[in-house]
Amino acid sequence: FTAEVSYFVHFDHHQSGVASALMQGALDRCNQLKIKNLFAILLETNAASIALLKKFGFEQWAYLPEIAEIDDKKVSQVYYGRKIEV
Repeated sequence: FTAEVSYFVHFDHHQSGVASALMQGALDRCNQLKIKNLFAILLETNAASIALLKKFGFEQWAYLPEIAEIDDKKVSQVYYGRKIEV
């Protein structure tokens, strides 16, 4: 009863409501699919996705410090989650 949500919106469509529509669509289907927990895994530096998740009531559930390396820079990963009301 737990699922991961993942999305990618092309840069040309940022700030157009696409990501919000995708997230709302995922949340709308949770009851039908009997999903009680929804979570996302992302890099700590992804401020836009973190803002989107918070907008939809997600909270940080986990923090994995410096577990990835991008362009020779260590980056942390975060898990954001939300309990779904049935």
